Amino acid sequence: MRCIERQRPPDDGASTGGPRSGDRRPGGLRLAEVYDPERPGLPRGRSSLPAPVVRKAQRERLLGAVISAVAEQGYPHTTVAMVVARARVSRKAFYDHFTDLEDCFLTALADAQKVILRELMNAPKGLGEKPAPLAVLQAGLRSYLTLCAREPEYARCILVELPAVGPRALKGRNKAYGAVADVLRLWREHAAKRHPEWPPVEEPAYRAAVGAIAELITAHVCAGDAAALPALHGPLTDILLRILAAPPPRAT
Repeated sequence: MRCIERQRPPDDGASTGGPRSGDRRPGGLRLAEVYDPERPGLPRGRSSLPAPVVRKAQRERLLGAVISAVAEQGYPHTTVAMVVARARVSRKAFYDHFTDLEDCFLTALADAQKVILRELMNAPKGLGEKPAPLAVLQAGLRSYLTLCAREPEYARCILVELPAVGPRALKGRNKAYGAVADVLRLWREHAAKRHPEWPPVEEPAYRAAVGAIAELITAHVCAGDAAALPALHGPLTDILLRILAAPPPRAT
């Protein structure tokens, strides 16, 4: 699903280098945050900073900048020049870290997907020693929707821009979708031990569940309404339970 019309994000300084200093969102700094244009870039030439510190800072700036640029401009219209301008690092520094724009973009998304999986796996913590299966599913879904709402640039890049990059990107997306499907499979297998009356589920159901989640989130991201994603928690819970042949909430 592609957005027919790209909506420009609010003027927060991203077009000239990043959000204004002090910008915060629920949950802390946004993953896509890049540096304020009024803040100095990294020291050029000889510096008192250790080389590993400089390289790490360069990489973080570039990964944040490529997400910000692609989310605003679209991948086909994004250039290395745009990314280094936002990150406030040299073009040489870019090529010290990445072979090209695609390499930088896919690296940024791979890091984002690790964050997503970590959020899903950690979501049930705090529910007690033996939480109900429904509570575990709801916690993971709520965490994912909240993350996408907090990080609309990442959501746009993963769901909308990634398929346009090429075969390598599609392979990475399929791998990421498979990882989320694995999380759902583990949940279903664990829950079924407590509910032996549940019918068996065919393997394609897990990928179908991931597709349903992605489709509904993509529609909101395309409409510029990522902030409303947490409200999908109830409908998506019901959809997942039906696809995975689990009892409806009232019967759990």
